[in-house]
Amino acid sequence: MPPRTKCPAVPIIIEMIRRLNVHNRAAFYLFLIFGLLFFSNASAKSRNLNPEKYILAFSPRTGQALIYYLASQMNSEGQSFLGINIGLSANTSGEIDFAVRSVSPESVFVALSSPGILVFLKTLDAQNRFTLSAPEDHPVEVIFGKTGRIREVRNIEALEKQNLMNFSVLDVLQNCLPTFPDKQVSINDSWQDHKRMLIPFQGMNLILDLDIIFLLNDVLPSPEGRTALIQANYTVTLSGSRKIEELMGSFEGKGSGSGNLIFLMDQGYFTRYGLNYSLNGSMIMRNAEKDLMKWPFSLTFNADLILMEKRKAQPRRAER
Repeated sequence: MPPRTKCPAVPIIIEMIRRLNVHNRAAFYLFLIFGLLFFSNASAKSRNLNPEKYILAFSPRTGQALIYYLASQMNSEGQSFLGINIGLSANTSGEIDFAVRSVSPESVFVALSSPGILVFLKTLDAQNRFTLSAPEDHPVEVIFGKTGRIREVRNIEALEKQNLMNFSVLDVLQNCLPTFPDKQVSINDSWQDHKRMLIPFQGMNLILDLDIIFLLNDVLPSPEGRTALIQANYTVTLSGSRKIEELMGSFEGKGSGSGNLIFLMDQGYFTRYGLNYSLNGSMIMRNAEKDLMKWPFSLTFNADLILMEKRKAQPRRAER
């Protein structure tokens, strides 16, 4: 083993320090410490200028079946401009199976099925309990983009016929799914999405708009590869109006919320997405620009989609 060579400058620097008096030596040490801090900070800034980039894309493998458990709750309170109580409670819980049929560079073809999602719907004067189911041999076929957005849906008619709610099952599902960026991102980068839900109510369509900002908080190692921790921030608005004789009745509400997403980057799917938001507003009766009467209302929503199991999908049955 060759002898270790010493830097020729080291003995010279040591001898210079030894010859300095106490005060000069202290000043030299301070200079040395600040110099090291400066170069350390400069090195950190250099690393921040070129942060590591990550691909976050919905890309599970063909033949996988991802079994999720969905639980959601929506509540509203208040009165409409017709003096009708709009108290409503809707709870859902059950299993949703994502069977991945095929994956391309741009999309993922998934067969959605469920042995049964229990829905409990409660209004002021009625209660309904029903089940939404889609058997494996007649699933809802969905084409997702790599960002997780739904591009196309087929065979949903049978599922909607079971629905006793006044809003679409597909709208509820879309609002419970996360969205991924369409380009590479680094930690602390963000991306946006917009979702909309139509709710028929007293002769009008109430429009619920969700503006969402997703933020990549961190990337951590795990037994199943790199795990991305993602935060979601929601801005929520509700609007709708209709003419009542010579007056105009309007729903106007605003609110906010948050969500958390755990995504397995090397597997291409998420293990949990939880979200919640709330809004407050008013039902307003107007004559031209003048507000005549107001009734406050509130709405809250929360949902959790949790991966229970990953298994091999059942082979697709040949059509007769």
